[in-house]
Amino acid sequence: LKVATVASALEASADDGDYSSQQRRAVLSSLLTVTSVTLGSISPAYAGLLDDYGADPNVNKEPVKKMEQAKNKGKLESNMEPNLRSNYYYPTNKVRYLPRIKKCSDAMPGVAESIGVEDWGAVRDFATAVADDTILPMKLYVSSLTGGGTSVKVGFAKEMMTAAKSFEKGQAALVKSVDKKDVAKSSAALEGMAEAMLAYRTSGRLLGP
Repeated sequence: LKVATVASALEASADDGDYSSQQRRAVLSSLLTVTSVTLGSISPAYAGLLDDYGADPNVNKEPVKKMEQAKNKGKLESNMEPNLRSNYYYPTNKVRYLPRIKKCSDAMPGVAESIGVEDWGAVRDFATAVADDTILPMKLYVSSLTGGGTSVKVGFAKEMMTAAKSFEKGQAALVKSVDKKDVAKSSAALEGMAEAMLAYRTSGRLLGP
């Protein structure tokens, strides 16, 4: 009877041992499953951050931005209408220079008629007074457009200054031809002045009334 009892106890113990082993295997299997799911569920964005910056918080792997030095582009060229720009920066230019320029331009057709009839007194008055009084305003008006310490460069100022110099050259030729009472040379000089005046006013947008 004692032998049977001991055998039964050993069998029960063996059964308990098998049961415990099965439990341990079940728990281990569950842990492996959870770990696999957790590792597999890491988002691509988080994985990308790990690739870029690493897992060590003391190491800074952020890309360094390259600083570019500012470049001096010089003066900007502008096609702003000179009347508007000069009136903005220099309100007196329109009153000081443009009336004398327009006066000379308006007088040229009458001077051409005076040359045709050889009215040398009228032609001389125009050449030595009206035209001579126009040269400086033409140059000063151009200078006022590019001066004043502004950072804008007027693209047509060079064309206007070239026309002003051509006008000055024609005025000097007209004075000489008047003294000689030369109709042909006086007409040629006046024509050159008229072309220079038209080029000046066209470049400067000064063709208004």
